Formats: sequence, structure tokens, C-alpha cells
Amino acid sequence: MAFDCRHTTAADEERLTEFLTRVFAANAGLVSPSMLKWKYWTPREDCPEPRSFVMERDGRIVAHVGVWPVTVRSGTKSERGVHAMDWAADSHALGAGWSLFMSLTKNYDFVYGIGGEEITRTILPKLGFHTVAEALSWARPIRPWRQMRKHQSRDLRLPLRLARNIWWSWVPPSVVPAAWTAVEAIAGNAERIAALAGERGESFFRYLQQCPVAPCLTFNLMNEGRIVGLFALAVAGEQARVAGVWLESPSPEGWRIAFLLAQEIALKRTDASEIIARCTTEASAIGAAQAGMRLRGCMPVLLFRKDGSDLLPSLQFHLCDSDALFIKGQQASFLT
Repeated sequence: MAFDCRHTTAADEERLTEFLTRVFAANAGLVSPSMLKWKYWTPREDCPEPRSFVMERDGRIVAHVGVWPVTVRSGTKSERGVHAMDWAADSHALGAGWSLFMSLTKNYDFVYGIGGEEITRTILPKLGFHTVAEALSWARPIRPWRQMRKHQSRDLRLPLRLARNIWWSWVPPSVVPAAWTAVEAIAGNAERIAALAGERGESFFRYLQQCPVAPCLTFNLMNEGRIVGLFALAVAGEQARVAGVWLESPSPEGWRIAFLLAQEIALKRTDASEIIARCTTEASAIGAAQAGMRLRGCMPVLLFRKDGSDLLPSLQFHLCDSDALFIKGQQASFLT
């Protein structure tokens, strides 16, 4: 019997939940009805197209892939890209998952993947994906005593980890130039947001605010009273996540100040014990290190372009450019 491919609707919630829970048996906690609604069926002004697709056989779901879309602009040209998530297939439907995934590449100018399981990173290059960048994970403990009480690893190393994290939370000291501050962005700032973060408009940040497990706030970076950048901060459990940073002048010093102000906001506005961020440029990595963040991991960024070229889209592959922003939600594990 042939496979039928279609996009899902809210009416598929129960069937899709059952399918993903069964396929992701070891990680069933990742499947949440409220998150499925938000990811796939909550309206998005920046992406009115469907965001969830299934392959069926005899009326039974045998594969699924969800998409996290982005539109990047360079001059007068714009390109549509997508990151795949909740990619799953029934073990008895050989090839269904790959067939569904590859069918999506026809609808977008580029498809990218960040990290993923080892088998995925092994197979994607055979399908035309190329490694184009490294995504570095950075973290800093900001409430080490609270973090100790909540840490996922409660073993004999806990006292040593606490001492280390106290040191990491103090050194280097957080020194922000007096002229700089972070102010929560208010609605109606679409023009300035578009100028700074062209690939992510105001409607995207409004959508992130609705996330059930990692609601996101957006802040303007001010220097002498003028908006020179912005950052978005999401909170998932005990972790504050820098969803993204966009700077008028993306120098290492600008990144350092942005990360320090994000740490200040996390301490003032959240109960988080740790702050994390993702960097894919040299300037952002230097800024993260100078802001006291510690390198905790590295993963490849793989890219497939429909036109077959090696042109890199003007995308920084922030946490908000994939499901890493909200993965595991309230069950997030500390990186430090």
C-alpha cells in the first residue's frame, strides 16, 4: 500500500501525540499536547503555512516531521529555510521518515540541522548536507547555591561542583559600561526590530512569548539612550536561555556587554540558576568568554541548499533558530 503525505491540523492532536509517544518511548516526556499545539497549530504571522506533516499508510501515521521556519533577507532577495524537529518514523515503515523529510526540501530554499543524534549526523551528508559552522554551547552559573539543590547529578562531586560554580559565578566580575542598559521591548517596535533582526520580526517574538514551557521576553540594548541591539531571553525550568542576540555593531565587546546584561536580567526577572547561550561566530564566542560564560559543548551545523550552492544564509543559528530553545522544557539539565 502506498504512503500518503499531508499536513496535520489540530484535529490530529490525539493521534499525533500517541504516535510520537510510542516512537519516542525513551523520551516520552518530550511529547506534550500543549507544546504540540503551540509548535504546530498556534497561528504565526511570520509563517502562515503548515508546520507539521505526516505520512500515512492505511490511515495510520507511520512518519512525522515538524518544521521550524525562518526567512532570511539579503538586499532585495529573500530565502525561506527550515529546521526539522519531532522527526520520527515507525520502525516497520522502512524509509518513510527519510522520504517525508526529503520531500520537504523541495519546498524551501535551504534546510539546516544543528547537532542531532549520531546516526542523523552520519546520514545527512549522504543526502547532500554539508557542515557549514560549529555551534558552541556556553553557560554560566548565576545562583550556584540554588543550583546545587536542584542539580541533576547529586553525587560525591557535588561539593566540588558547588565550589567551582561559585568561582565561575564571580570570575570574571560583571562590569557593564555605565552608558549601557537593557530595557524590555514594548509592542509596536516592529520597525526597529526588523532593522536589527531582519530574519526574526516582532511577530516571531510575540509567538515565542506564548511558549508553554519556555516563555520568552525581548529586551532592547541601549547605549546612551539609543537602541543598538536586542536580545531575547527564555526561561525553561532552572535555566535562562539566551534565545538570540542581534547587534548593530557585532564586535566582541558588544557581545560581551549583551551577555552580561542578559545575566543581569536573568537575576532580576527570573529564578534561574544558570544561563546558557549558543555562539557560531568568532566575535560572539570571544564575547561569551569575556562575559564569564564557559564553553560546555560543540555541535556541527549542517546545511542543504535546493540550488546545490555552498552559499551560507545570513543566519546566526541562535537557540531560537531550532527547538533547542524549548527542548526538554521544565526538565532541562544544567550544563555547569
